[in-house]
Amino acid sequence: MVLTTILILLTAFLIYVLLMPLELVIDSYTGRYYLRLGFLARLSLKKDPLELLRLHLRVLSLNFYWRPSEIRAWGRQKKQSKVETKGEKKSRMTLNQVRRILSSFRVKTLSLEIDTGNPVLNARLMPLSYMFGRRIGDIGINFRNRNFILLHVVNRPINILKAFINPKN
Repeated sequence: MVLTTILILLTAFLIYVLLMPLELVIDSYTGRYYLRLGFLARLSLKKDPLELLRLHLRVLSLNFYWRPSEIRAWGRQKKQSKVETKGEKKSRMTLNQVRRILSSFRVKTLSLEIDTGNPVLNARLMPLSYMFGRRIGDIGINFRNRNFILLHVVNRPINILKAFINPKN
């Protein structure tokens, strides 16, 4: 009975991990930059008074903070010599696999507002943003010296796994 319950819970957790949404949000207007893995984890960039930014990782209810200088120090501590073995072939992703994985991502929101600082160039870009902006997303040219982007990309691990395994498409 206990083993059956554990197997059911493990199966339910595995199904949730495969079907949980992955979200990447880049919003320079409000300053939100994060990667969210369902309700399990969220990795976000925050402003830091000591450095330019710091990473905030929240896993369930646990919070972890890192600065980029601390992460670089981790790599310096571990120096290992490379040992090459003959006859062992490295598996690399092909260009077709990369294309399939990237095409599995869906852009939910794309909003881009640009000001080049040159009013003549802005006026020349205005018709192009009107023509192509509705197909791609909300692209606008302004004359108020504001530049920002809002990008919201979603995917699911099952889609990435399917794109990685399935040779078709």
